[in-house]
Amino acid sequence: MKTRRVGSLTCGALLIIFGVLFMVHMFVPALKYEFIIKFWPVILIALGVEMLLSCRNKEEGIKLKYDGAAIFLTILLGFFAMGMGVLQYCVENFPVCI
Repeated sequence: MKTRRVGSLTCGALLIIFGVLFMVHMFVPALKYEFIIKFWPVILIALGVEMLLSCRNKEEGIKLKYDGAAIFLTILLGFFAMGMGVLQYCVENFPVCI
């Protein structure tokens, strides 16, 4: 019986998506951090979709194992990415005079 880890696919896909969005911002400043940060619910939606689709696989005789580390890492990295975006926004718009 095959074992499928639920959460790994979502973790990888979201790392790529948010990484690309932040990298695009470096070259296209018109893509604002506020716009990227508003996509945080995509993390929860993607995890939910993967879990629902994995239930279908369970009926086909595939054993499921939730990858708690990947799910935790996805959420943690999402918050880290949002925090870095907020930090850079603050540095760009509220310069500290020395």
